[in-house]
Amino acid sequence: MFRISDIRDGIITVLLFLLITFSLITPLSLLTVWFLPLPFFLHTSKNGWLSALFPMGLGALLLWVLTGQPLNVMVIFLVAATGMIMGGLYREDSSTGTDVVLGGLTAVWAGSLLLLTVMVLFLDITDQMSALFQQEWERNQEIFQAYGLNEPLPEWSSMMTVVPGMLLLMIAPVPLLNLIVGRRWLVKQGFPKKYLPPFRKWHLPRSFFYFYFFVLLVFLIFGMNDNHQVLALSNIVVILFVFFLIQGFSFISLLLKRYNRGRGWMISVIALTIFIPFATMVVHFLGILDTGTRIRSRFQGEE
Repeated sequence: MFRISDIRDGIITVLLFLLITFSLITPLSLLTVWFLPLPFFLHTSKNGWLSALFPMGLGALLLWVLTGQPLNVMVIFLVAATGMIMGGLYREDSSTGTDVVLGGLTAVWAGSLLLLTVMVLFLDITDQMSALFQQEWERNQEIFQAYGLNEPLPEWSSMMTVVPGMLLLMIAPVPLLNLIVGRRWLVKQGFPKKYLPPFRKWHLPRSFFYFYFFVLLVFLIFGMNDNHQVLALSNIVVILFVFFLIQGFSFISLLLKRYNRGRGWMISVIALTIFIPFATMVVHFLGILDTGTRIRSRFQGEE
C-alpha cells in the first residue's frame, strides 16, 4: 500500500512534471525539454520505483484529459520510465554515476525507438513528418543564401536516412543533465554523491573499434543499393562517428592534462572542430586510434 508521504510526493511530482510539460510552449522549452524525467528521477530516488507508479499513472491520466492526445500517454510512460530507472539505480549503494547515466540512456533510447515505431506503424505520420522536415530544410537553405552561403545543401531525401540516428544523439544528453541537476537536491537529502569518471578517463571498449569497421565495410558493400538496409546502416555509422568523436575529445583532454594545459585549450579544440571540417576528422581519427590501440596507456602511465 502507498504511504501518505508517497501520495504527497507523488502529487508534487505530477505537478512539477506538468509545469515542465506546459513550459514547452514557451521560450523556456529550449532548457526545460531536457528535464522531463527529472521529477520521476527524484521521486524514485527517494521513495522507490513502486511508489513512482502512482505519479506516472496520475500524470498520464491528467495529460490525456488536458490534451486529448493518446500519444501523450506514451510520451509520459517513456519519460517516467527513464526517470524511474535512473532513480532506482541511484538508490542502490553499489551503483555509480556511470550506472545511472547508462541506465537512463538505455531507457530513453529504447523508449524513443518504440515510440517512433508506433508512430510510423499505427499513426501514419511519416508523410507529415517528411513534409515538415522538408519545409525546415528549405528554410535553412534560404537562411544560408541570405548570409551569402550559396553552396546547396544535400537533398533532403538523402538526409532522411540518418534522421533516427540524429534524434537518438540529440536525446543522449538527457540522462547526464538530469543526473547533474538532480544530484544536487539528492545530496541535500542525505543521498551519496555519485559522479561520472573524469572526462579524460572515458574510454570505449575495443569492440567498438572492430564493430565500426565491420559496419563501414557492410555499408560500402550493401549501403549503396536502394533497400531498407541503408536506413539501419546509415544511422549506425552516424552514431558510431559521434562516439569516436567524443572519444577523440577524451584523448585530447588526457593529453592536455598530461602537459598541464588549461581548459581554454580544450575550448579552442572544440571550436576548431565546429568550424573546420578537417579538424573534426582529425579528432575522429584520434578517437579511433585511442579505442583500437594501447596509445592511451603510455600517457596514463606518465600522469
